[in-house]
Amino acid sequence: MRYFMNVNKSVEEEYGKLFSFDPATNEENDDELEVMNNLDEQDKGKPYIFPKSFLLEVSAEDYEQYAEAKRGNGDMRGVTEKILERYRK
Repeated sequence: MRYFMNVNKSVEEEYGKLFSFDPATNEENDDELEVMNNLDEQDKGKPYIFPKSFLLEVSAEDYEQYAEAKRGNGDMRGVTEKILERYRK
Protein backbone atom coordinates (compact mmCIF):
# COMPACT_ATOMS: atom_id res chain seq x y z
CA MET A 1 0.00 0.00 0.00
CA ARG A 2 1.22 3.49 -0.86
CA TYR A 3 -0.07 6.80 0.51
CA PHE A 4 -0.40 10.22 -1.08
CA MET A 5 -1.35 13.76 -0.13
CA ASN A 6 -3.04 16.08 -2.61
CA VAL A 7 -0.78 19.13 -2.76
CA ASN A 8 -2.47 21.00 -5.59
CA LYS A 9 -4.36 24.02 -4.27
CA SER A 10 -6.48 24.31 -7.43
CA VAL A 11 -8.55 21.41 -6.06
CA GLU A 12 -9.27 23.33 -2.86
CA GLU A 13 -11.70 20.87 -1.25
CA GLU A 14 -9.18 18.04 -1.72
CA TYR A 15 -6.00 19.97 -0.86
CA GLY A 16 -4.12 18.43 2.05
CA LYS A 17 -6.22 15.25 2.16
CA LEU A 18 -4.53 11.89 2.28
CA PHE A 19 -5.37 9.00 0.00
CA SER A 20 -4.31 5.38 -0.27
CA PHE A 21 -3.18 3.49 -3.36
CA ASP A 22 -3.36 -0.29 -3.57
CA PRO A 23 -1.66 -1.57 -6.73
CA ALA A 24 -3.87 -4.68 -6.65
CA THR A 25 -7.09 -2.67 -6.99
CA ASN A 26 -6.19 0.85 -8.13
CA GLU A 27 -4.97 1.88 -11.56
CA GLU A 28 -1.84 3.81 -12.48
CA ASN A 29 -0.65 5.11 -15.82
CA ASP A 30 2.13 7.45 -16.90
CA ASP A 31 0.25 10.62 -15.95
CA GLU A 32 -2.51 9.69 -13.49
CA LEU A 33 -3.10 7.71 -10.34
CA GLU A 34 -6.36 6.30 -9.01
CA VAL A 35 -6.43 6.66 -5.23
CA MET A 36 -8.99 6.01 -2.51
CA ASN A 37 -10.18 8.32 0.22
CA ASN A 38 -10.78 5.94 3.12
CA LEU A 39 -10.66 8.55 5.87
CA ASP A 40 -13.81 10.57 5.12
CA GLU A 41 -17.00 8.69 5.93
CA GLN A 42 -18.99 10.13 3.03
CA ASP A 43 -16.21 9.28 0.54
CA LYS A 44 -15.06 5.92 1.95
CA GLY A 45 -14.35 3.55 -0.91
CA LYS A 46 -14.77 6.26 -3.54
CA PRO A 47 -11.98 6.33 -6.11
CA TYR A 48 -10.39 9.60 -7.17
CA ILE A 49 -8.21 10.06 -10.24
CA PHE A 50 -5.55 12.76 -9.99
CA PRO A 51 -2.65 13.78 -12.19
CA LYS A 52 0.51 12.47 -10.54
CA SER A 53 1.76 16.05 -10.30
CA PHE A 54 -1.04 16.77 -7.79
CA LEU A 55 0.15 14.06 -5.38
CA LEU A 56 3.00 13.81 -2.89
CA GLU A 57 3.85 10.30 -1.71
CA VAL A 58 4.01 10.13 2.10
CA SER A 59 4.95 7.41 4.55
CA ALA A 60 2.60 4.97 6.26
CA GLU A 61 3.48 6.71 9.54
CA ASP A 62 2.38 10.07 8.13
CA TYR A 63 -0.87 8.51 6.91
CA GLU A 64 -1.54 6.97 10.33
CA GLN A 65 -0.77 10.24 12.13
CA TYR A 66 -3.23 12.04 9.84
CA ALA A 67 -5.84 9.29 10.34
CA GLU A 68 -5.51 9.48 14.12
CA ALA A 69 -6.02 13.25 14.08
CA LYS A 70 -9.03 12.83 11.78
CA ARG A 71 -10.63 10.18 14.01
CA GLY A 72 -10.06 12.34 17.08
CA ASN A 73 -11.30 15.55 15.44
CA GLY A 74 -7.80 16.96 15.86
CA ASP A 75 -6.04 19.89 14.24
CA MET A 76 -6.04 18.69 10.63
CA ARG A 77 -4.39 21.83 9.28
CA GLY A 78 -1.55 21.51 11.81
CA VAL A 79 -1.01 17.83 11.00
CA THR A 80 -1.08 18.56 7.26
CA GLU A 81 1.50 21.35 7.66
CA LYS A 82 3.81 19.13 9.75
CA ILE A 83 3.70 16.41 7.09
CA LEU A 84 4.36 18.91 4.30
CA GLU A 85 7.25 20.43 6.24
CA ARG A 86 8.98 17.04 6.48
CA TYR A 87 8.94 16.68 2.70
CA ARG A 88 10.07 20.23 1.91
CA LYS A 89 13.59 19.47 3.10
